[in-house]
Amino acid sequence: MYNKESWKPSKFQKDANSGGYIPNPSYVGVGSRYVCQLYINDYVKLIQEHCSGYLLDCGCGDVPYYEIYRDKISDVYCIDWENSLHKNPYVDQCVDLNNPFPLESNSFDTVLAADVLEHIYNPMLFMNEVARVVKPGGKVLIMVPYYYWVHEAPHDYYRYTEYALKKFCDVNKLNVVYLQPYGGYPDILLDLFNKKYVTKETGVRRFLKFSRWLQSTKYYKNLCQSTERQFPLGYCLVAQKP
Repeated sequence: MYNKESWKPSKFQKDANSGGYIPNPSYVGVGSRYVCQLYINDYVKLIQEHCSGYLLDCGCGDVPYYEIYRDKISDVYCIDWENSLHKNPYVDQCVDLNNPFPLESNSFDTVLAADVLEHIYNPMLFMNEVARVVKPGGKVLIMVPYYYWVHEAPHDYYRYTEYALKKFCDVNKLNVVYLQPYGGYPDILLDLFNKKYVTKETGVRRFLKFSRWLQSTKYYKNLCQSTERQFPLGYCLVAQKP
């Protein structure tokens, strides 16, 4: 990672009380606080369990997960789109992710693409390239939203079901290790309420406190479990190259 020594937390930060990760108010808008707080625990668990060796952070942005995976890997190589207005200080190489990657085959032990695939208008080529650059035995981690508002327009192209993600793996001869939704029907309602009606910092703190209480109830847990496949907020995928 370029300028590794100057990296600082961006989208997520450590919570001094719990020791876990929470959305950084300086980076995450009020309307996305609920969903970001919901999925970060799943992301952390999978990243720390499956990331190892030489990692490709694909569509890295401000490298928000670096603190989460850095103790699990030997090194990281960061690629992302070229930004004509502000050069990304952490990018090792600017790459158009809709084209073949200018990277050697079988180069990386892990490929991470978190909340990137929905911004790729040529997803099959992207998945083919991911499968090409990961080493045999290496792992690919893909995280995508499903029920989520249009973002980073006009470069927001698709929403994927678990069946599409599995098909991408099958076509590219990647074995699915883990493929699960996060969220469920009550989370969609809470997220929509957050986006529509919670517009201020003081309001979002009260809303998140109420949400944490609701998430601890048996009714919420049962309803989420019974609806997560019909009403997912997003998916987490781990696949492995034979």
